[in-house]
Amino acid sequence: MNLVLDCDPGLDDAVAILVAAHHADLVGITTVAGNVGINRTTRNALVVAQLAGLDVPVHRGAGKPLAGEPVDGSRIHGESGLGNAVLPDLERSEASDDAVAYLCDTARSVDDLHLLAIGPLTNVALALRRDPHLRRHLAGLTIMGGSASAGNITSVAEFNIWADPEAAAIVFEKAAPLTMVGLDVTNKVVFGAAETARMRAAGTPAAALAADVTDFLRDRFRQYVAQSVVPLHDATAVVAATHPHLFERSRHPVAVEVRGEHTRGMTVADLRPPALIEAIGPPGVAASDIVWGTDVDAVRELIVKAVLAS
Repeated sequence: MNLVLDCDPGLDDAVAILVAAHHADLVGITTVAGNVGINRTTRNALVVAQLAGLDVPVHRGAGKPLAGEPVDGSRIHGESGLGNAVLPDLERSEASDDAVAYLCDTARSVDDLHLLAIGPLTNVALALRRDPHLRRHLAGLTIMGGSASAGNITSVAEFNIWADPEAAAIVFEKAAPLTMVGLDVTNKVVFGAAETARMRAAGTPAAALAADVTDFLRDRFRQYVAQSVVPLHDATAVVAATHPHLFERSRHPVAVEVRGEHTRGMTVADLRPPALIEAIGPPGVAASDIVWGTDVDAVRELIVKAVLAS
């Protein structure tokens, strides 16, 4: 699989880059503001690629959402975005500062290209504005984001969608069908001290970084929910794209709420039986695949083995 990874590193994004490079032909990385600001997400992507020895271009993308002020997740991810990991001096530079052009050009020039977006969807929405036919040039589009149940940044909204709901609304409307790997499944693939110890024992710089960020995430997570395991949302989404047979999904209309006082950023999935929807009338909302379940042990092992090989 040829894969472009659109990301906002970010603790779990760092692990996701390693997993994508191992399980797919990682063609390129584009960055977006999200977990931290665009300067840091871009630097972090370059650092991970450098530590893993990846010959992959990194293209800087959008530094703010389509509407409103930028938000970030530094409360969880730390000021740098990579927790308290000691990072090397950067020896690489970004390939361009126009991720949107790169996405549009690569979709047209690379066969069997899958776009995996694991951050806010600003770059993808801007690419769709630039090239309304972008989706037809892609073999697949997967996002890590959304939830058909509870959120994680508000009671109903997941962070990546909430950070730029206007962009998400464009993507769900203009690029369907896509695959939504949301909290419904990613919260099930959790990592604890045993997995981190296996990563650290690999002894490579990239695996050490993966262990550091996973330890930091688990410690930070424990402050809020008092448990010693954490989900690696983004790495799970990578495996959903590369190993789709391990995941259960069903297709439903999905809309993104952009106006609600309490529901802004919510992915509103119409889970009614299709026959009932048709009987009442077309929903007027495009349908996408929602991922619900997986073989947790198999996914976790694929993630760990990818890190061990990095």
